[in-house]
Amino acid sequence: MKILLTISRVFVGALFIVSGLIKANDTLGFSYKLEEYFENGALAYRIRDWFGWDSFSLEFLMEHALLLAIIMCAAEIILGFAVLFGTKIKFAVYSLFGLTVMFFFLTLHTATCDPHASYNDVTTVEVGSAKHSRLITRMESNSKIVIKEESENKVTFVEEMPVQCVTDCGCFGDAMKGSLGRSLTPWESWTKDLILILFLIPIILSRNSIKINNTREDIIIGASSLAFVGFLSWVFDWYFPMLFFTVGYLGYYGTKRLLFNTVLRWLPILVATIISIVFIIYTLNYLPVRDYRAYEVGNSIPEQMVLPEGAKESIFDNVFYYKNKTTGVVEEFTETTYPWDDDNYEFSDRQTKLLFQGDVAAITDFTMMADDGNDYAQDYFSEEGYIFMFVAYDINKADEGAMKKINTFVDQCNTNGSYVIGLTASLYDDVENFRHKNQTMFDFYTCDAITLKTIVRANPGVVLMKKGIILAKWNSNNLPDYEIVNKQYLK
Repeated sequence: MKILLTISRVFVGALFIVSGLIKANDTLGFSYKLEEYFENGALAYRIRDWFGWDSFSLEFLMEHALLLAIIMCAAEIILGFAVLFGTKIKFAVYSLFGLTVMFFFLTLHTATCDPHASYNDVTTVEVGSAKHSRLITRMESNSKIVIKEESENKVTFVEEMPVQCVTDCGCFGDAMKGSLGRSLTPWESWTKDLILILFLIPIILSRNSIKINNTREDIIIGASSLAFVGFLSWVFDWYFPMLFFTVGYLGYYGTKRLLFNTVLRWLPILVATIISIVFIIYTLNYLPVRDYRAYEVGNSIPEQMVLPEGAKESIFDNVFYYKNKTTGVVEEFTETTYPWDDDNYEFSDRQTKLLFQGDVAAITDFTMMADDGNDYAQDYFSEEGYIFMFVAYDINKADEGAMKKINTFVDQCNTNGSYVIGLTASLYDDVENFRHKNQTMFDFYTCDAITLKTIVRANPGVVLMKKGIILAKWNSNNLPDYEIVNKQYLK
């Protein structure tokens, strides 16, 4: 039992540290994933079905997604260390079990989500309000929205909406996709959580007997955990977790002699908390230390938009639906079996189903759409000069405090003959208001919001590109002076 317990502690503790660290490396990206789950058509509809709550919604959490992401990233790292240290073990193991069970049901929901299903979105509004007028107008042109209840003051509308399935749970961020070529499938993520629960059981059963490590346990657990963290670092092609783990473990070991009362037993947890929060703050104010996305520095955007030789193509099949006039039942047929010469069948619908998912280009949705409706991406990819891209997926949320520095940077770029362009997903009027307010002297092009969030984890961020190759990226918070950029990248 002692050996099993040690193996369980090493596996659970080290895995949570690395998992939390990978998320903390891209906390903003993790918050985007949480926002997907908080949308009404994602997780909320399933909870409504489970508990019979007509108007339950998680959208109120959207504005808190970043804070929740920070808490969850830090919690995984801190609790993972606590399991390895053997201090505050009851608090740690119960918290980890709660997190794992939550992830277990979340990944189960993701794995069983039907993208072709729909749910009823219930909205109650006051009679005569602007929202009431908009819903009435929509109801007149949309058969999927109806009035459920109506009183003198309020009206309840029910609208049939498509389910939004989150296909990638974000368990390891983009790390697995960037290192191994693909992320975990929903069922693989669910299996991972099931295995974690199984490894947590011996720790829960032994929670009363686990004390802070003695010297022998420190050596065994520390060395074994470092080896496992090293293996995971190799898998994810990023060895910073080994350094981070070493700092955290040495911090615990250095404070261990002070653990002579209950209050000071929180010192190792405090050390783990400090280094976790410092790392998260750094990546939020700068950029991820390790970029696993297709837009990482050194990559060519046009090359990432093309499939390599030997890539497997997706296979599709047409499915036909015919109504049996005798029975009134709509039946399903393939291209080789559909009743094309049977007068008893009446055509109803046709769908194209994906039979095999082939290879997909790493970048599929990068555009530079101008007001004239043309995409100028290829023109800029062919440009011989350096191009600075000011990227803000939502211009209304852009940090205006950074604009004075950016405008100075832009003036210096123009003086030295470097192009500066803007990329955003915001509406034309919002862009014009932003330009007028901040006196920005460059043109904006339109690109998909998700793509812009993927290019740079900042709003705004600055990307340096030449002939489609990304040379550097900066958060607007740490954009260097033009002279520094000029010396390091432009000559």
